[in-house]
Amino acid sequence: MCLPNKTNDEAKLVSAAGGETVSAAAILANNAYNSKTRPSKEETKHIKAVTATHSDHVRNTSYDLLWFLGPAIICHALGTPIYAIYAIGIARIISTRLTLTLHYMGVDKDNYLNKIPQSQLEREGDDYLVGTVLHMYAQIPLQVLFPAMFFSDPSVIGVSAWRCFWAHVFIVEPLYYFAHRWLHKPEVMKRMHGFHHLSISTLPSTSLVQNFEEHFVYIAVFGPAFMAPFLTCWEMHWTIIGAYLVLFDLINAYGHMNIKYRHPIFTSKYSPFQYLFYTPEFHLGHHAFFRANYALFMPIWDHMCGTWRKYKKTDTDRLLPAKQQDFVFIGHNAGLAHFMKCPEWNVYAAYGPFPTFKWLPYTVEFLFCNMIGACLRLVDGVYTCSRYMINEKLIGRVICISRTPIDYINPKRYLLVNKDIVKLIKSQYNAHGTTCFGLGNLNKMKQVNDGGQLISDMVKADPYLKDKGIRVWTGDTMTAASVYHQLIDLPGFDKVDSIFFVGANGKIGNAVCKQLLVTKPDLKITIYSLSHTLDHPNVTYTSDLADILNHKVAVLGKSLARRKYSKALAPFRGASSRKEELTPYKCRLILDYTVPYVPIDLSGFKNIEHHQIAVLDTSPSTSNFLKGHFDTAFGLEQHQIYPCHAGCIINTVYDRQTDEVGEICVNDMMTMWRRGLELGLRNKVLKM
Repeated sequence: MCLPNKTNDEAKLVSAAGGETVSAAAILANNAYNSKTRPSKEETKHIKAVTATHSDHVRNTSYDLLWFLGPAIICHALGTPIYAIYAIGIARIISTRLTLTLHYMGVDKDNYLNKIPQSQLEREGDDYLVGTVLHMYAQIPLQVLFPAMFFSDPSVIGVSAWRCFWAHVFIVEPLYYFAHRWLHKPEVMKRMHGFHHLSISTLPSTSLVQNFEEHFVYIAVFGPAFMAPFLTCWEMHWTIIGAYLVLFDLINAYGHMNIKYRHPIFTSKYSPFQYLFYTPEFHLGHHAFFRANYALFMPIWDHMCGTWRKYKKTDTDRLLPAKQQDFVFIGHNAGLAHFMKCPEWNVYAAYGPFPTFKWLPYTVEFLFCNMIGACLRLVDGVYTCSRYMINEKLIGRVICISRTPIDYINPKRYLLVNKDIVKLIKSQYNAHGTTCFGLGNLNKMKQVNDGGQLISDMVKADPYLKDKGIRVWTGDTMTAASVYHQLIDLPGFDKVDSIFFVGANGKIGNAVCKQLLVTKPDLKITIYSLSHTLDHPNVTYTSDLADILNHKVAVLGKSLARRKYSKALAPFRGASSRKEELTPYKCRLILDYTVPYVPIDLSGFKNIEHHQIAVLDTSPSTSNFLKGHFDTAFGLEQHQIYPCHAGCIINTVYDRQTDEVGEICVNDMMTMWRRGLELGLRNKVLKM
């Protein structure tokens, strides 16, 4: 169904507020500050004087598993027990990952005003376990030199715990305070500690992210918690050391959580706990002010030394009501890699392309995903993703039904998929009054529900939903507009005389071809398909996939097994692309809008580039109308969005009253694109 005609005056938009700062001045612009707690320029001018030169390399993580296994080899060679080292190390890793998961689910998931930059996630993801593994290596010589420090009689466990506690209070806490003050000396900050302070908004595991050299400082600072009792009494047990390190990690992570906990027992000046145990806002204040709140877990040292400063986190005070939900984009699972991108599993993997499992056959992967999906449906039929803010006044959310690729391959399951979608629509209307719904990827597949038309019909036929004003959108009009503009905006496309198209019989490809034939009437289009659906003098069909090499530009809009491309291109690998050769090929560029994007093996074709298209840039430098985690677990970079998702959001903003299902109305493509441009959306720039 085409868009109703609307004038600009009838479609007024709420303009977004100023953009996020990405420069060093982000310290002043961080959304956690308010006018009372924000540090002044005078207080933060020293930050510019300590520009980081530490850890300017990119750490190679390819050998992390070998580094983790290294202590086992060394212990075996030295004849010292292995179990204590790995019991402590694995316990710390599990507790860290579990803390990250719980913090994301309970704190960060729906806080769209606190979005961690992808660069920070990548940096921390590479380094947050370095200290844990390094401590495993440090334990080896201690076990060899002082075996009684780890393997004393178990009867000393109780008394060793108390000794460790008091050693922490009276040795580690003051030692850390003054060591931390030293780490903030400009030359030391520049060399080491600034690496940790690159994170202004923090995660629990930010507490573990340090410059490599700084880890040795902390070994010296924290070691006395169990070294001092041992050297005094010559007895200790590895379980106490392990418990201390795990508990230390958890309390340290607590101080880096983006939460506000203001019970009077911790905030009243008359309560001793204000001085004896910190809150997250105490340490977040350290990350905000840099020259305050240096203490580890006991603020008494800042009170005694005059460096304590009150700080209040205020971003959660400005969130829209938790019950508000104006739009839902209905997704589904896309394979094993999709599960691994869920922030609940690993927040550090939320952005970036899906990993590939070349060693795992699709059949095995899909069967495994099918079992996971079946288990999830027994517990809860949907997976609720983060909510995000639209245009400063609306709330959107991605919710996935627990359906996996097999459900979209097996025709017998199509009805079940559609029933799950309608069930989700009904539940979200009941819970939030949501009336705007978008269908993601396979949820609008023609074979499943005729491009969403069947979902629209089921909603209209449902006795409960039929009069609730439910609107169902595919967003495919925006996808077609994105693909079309990506093509015509290519440098030199006006001189291209022909293109090769895989998937032109689909509704997106069909709409793109129709628009191209209008604006470029001399363009020849070769379509790879056995069925002929587009009748035009400039359109020809082929069943030979290798014909892709005879066209300078190829467009892929249908997912084919990558082995088909390998088989079709195999006879020509290594062939020259120069005209004077006997076996030339013309192809230079393959543009791919299939989801998920999977690279083609083009080894032997050095002049052909394969790029993903139909991805929109929503970075704060170009657009402010989306805030929050709308972009996690999609296999995209941060601040990128698929145009079908964006198209549904645009429909929400403009309060579209009709469904957008079935075939694409070509006349609407330019309207949707113009609206996207008004909101600051742009096609991702291709790096060619």
